[in-house]
Amino acid sequence: MNGSGTGTTPLRVVEVSRGISGAYCGWLLGGMGAEVDLLDLSDGAGGETSPVSLALDHLHVGKRTCEALDAALDGAALLICDDVRELERLVGEPLSSLARRRPELVLAVTSVFGLEGPLADVPASELDAQAISSVAWSLGEAGRTPLTVPTEILAAQAGGHLAAAALMALQTPPGAGGARIIDVALADVLASYVGVNCRFYIHHGMSWERSGRRASGSGGAYPFVILPCKDGQVCLSGRTRGEWDRLTKALGSPEWASDPRYQSLRKMGREYPEEVDALLLPILAEMTKAEIGRLANEHKLTISPLRTIDEVLATPQFASRNFFRTVRIADREVRAPNLPFHFSGHRAENAPDRSEMLLAAAPKRSGNGNALDPARPLAGLKVVDLGWVWSAPQVSGILAQFGAEVIKVENGGRIDNMRLSGRVYRDGEAVPGDPVNMSPMFHQINRGKQGVTLNLKEPAAVELLTDLIRRADVVIENMSPGSLERAGLGYEDIRRIRPDIVMLSMSGAGQFGALAQMRTYAPVMSSFAGLETLIGYQGEGPIGALNFALGDPNAAMHGLVALFAALLRRQATREGGYIDLSQTESLLATLTPFILQAQTTGEQPAPRGNRDPRHAPSGIFPAAGSDNWISLSVETDEHWRALVALADGAHWSADESLATREGRLARAGALEREIACWTAGFNAGELSGLLRNAGVPATPVS
Repeated sequence: MNGSGTGTTPLRVVEVSRGISGAYCGWLLGGMGAEVDLLDLSDGAGGETSPVSLALDHLHVGKRTCEALDAALDGAALLICDDVRELERLVGEPLSSLARRRPELVLAVTSVFGLEGPLADVPASELDAQAISSVAWSLGEAGRTPLTVPTEILAAQAGGHLAAAALMALQTPPGAGGARIIDVALADVLASYVGVNCRFYIHHGMSWERSGRRASGSGGAYPFVILPCKDGQVCLSGRTRGEWDRLTKALGSPEWASDPRYQSLRKMGREYPEEVDALLLPILAEMTKAEIGRLANEHKLTISPLRTIDEVLATPQFASRNFFRTVRIADREVRAPNLPFHFSGHRAENAPDRSEMLLAAAPKRSGNGNALDPARPLAGLKVVDLGWVWSAPQVSGILAQFGAEVIKVENGGRIDNMRLSGRVYRDGEAVPGDPVNMSPMFHQINRGKQGVTLNLKEPAAVELLTDLIRRADVVIENMSPGSLERAGLGYEDIRRIRPDIVMLSMSGAGQFGALAQMRTYAPVMSSFAGLETLIGYQGEGPIGALNFALGDPNAAMHGLVALFAALLRRQATREGGYIDLSQTESLLATLTPFILQAQTTGEQPAPRGNRDPRHAPSGIFPAAGSDNWISLSVETDEHWRALVALADGAHWSADESLATREGRLARAGALEREIACWTAGFNAGELSGLLRNAGVPATPVS
């Protein structure tokens, strides 16, 4: 790694934030031992018990109030911000000028559309990021309004990527490659997630569109669906024949399970999934969520009940890992998430967690201005990638894009499952060639790496891998806990080969505990964590988000944060370490607003459609034509006046009771129905242009 010198002082961070994205970034850094000075721009909109207000109260715990911004920047290594225009007003100069004046700083900013490009200066909300990136297109029922993931959850994605990118920039000395400005656009983050999600469908001859409580075409193989059970709902997921056989056996080996019609997972998933649903429904109707959860654990099934926040809070696995801690929010004691990873010098169940020390010993910056390629700040970093499918390979894939040398190791007898997604189609025709080497999803995640296949049952293969590890800085894996130990390649073995190695292990529920062996695909993880219960139409039951896998890229983002922090610590202390990351906890950390809301109000948060509890009208509205939609967010009274001016003549535009935020929120449902009638008369692109020119956030749904 680049950089010089050692130091024992904590990383100094200044946070200028208005919403969850900046606050989440600062919370991650502060939780790892950084000293964070906060200039809070939030306005408290939505009330003390709104998910955003509750989350900000928690995310700001432990941060020091910043009285004078310029003075706070003296001695700081990092400035993070989620409102760059307000930052520029506060410092009295453009960001580029601030970067020139303070070259020792990394300036890390996040926004909806980024600092550059044709949309850089248009008004925007987090809803617009879901519209332009196609997230909204994929969620909800066919023929109905597209749904969105609660914006509070996806704002954390921007914050996490901001933290990871900022820590990556700190790997380089001041002056290297010019000013270090980090520009994270939420729209880019979500588009990158969509870029992997949709490749699984459209490149294999399937559509990618709203399919209700299942993924499009069942994601290529049955099951991939949410079905009712005796006391709630259950998410059924499986990709392999073995998983299907274990599921039918656990359900009592019904007679129909041996019928030839129910042997092909692909035919069942793509051609007649509703028929198979109908066979499962009577069985599931007799089973409770608790019974299903026990079956899943006993038979190693990739299924999970859709769990409530109360059920999540009562999970022994999280208690055993000290994931929740008691804090005081809104004048009451509640439990809130800790960091979703542990860091220690050993892989052991009782190893002390030192995550809070990762940034407590920041390396001193030499400022020598080494000539480095700013597009390759990780040049010289050597990584051995033992991961497969999405989460861990995504981490190493990003490292490769920024200059690291990454060697992906596969077992020739059990190649990466991502290669096995089937034939590739273009314009309806199968592309000739070996599908194993053609998977677009595999190449999307693994581009820029080198590869090798090794059979670790052969001594020569173990010797080759040992040699790779001896020269590596980082090892990354996401196998079932204990797999590498049984092969003689666990962390304790690896650190004897390379004492200062940093190893990142990314399992579904953590390396130890009752659920350590839990089998997880993205929808199983999100169902277990409670995310799927939050997505649905207002006043209806959950629809979920099976068509948009968030668990894997979210885990990768948190893995990058922990890894870059450990590498900074390695620069300062010359010591490596072991990161035990729980992918389920990583998802839960982003659900903080709803975890706190459930405890504060005493009620499970219900699906709210696309509505925002802080302002109205807000949501996805119809535009002229078939299945055309537009996002629209009226966040201020000024936005409302601009909308009224555009809609002059509409009867609601003259209603003075709607002139205030409170008045609009009181009649949000009726108002949004009226707005939908108005927007339906416009072309989506034309209307978004009119609204943006008037200062109102709006974007056609891609």
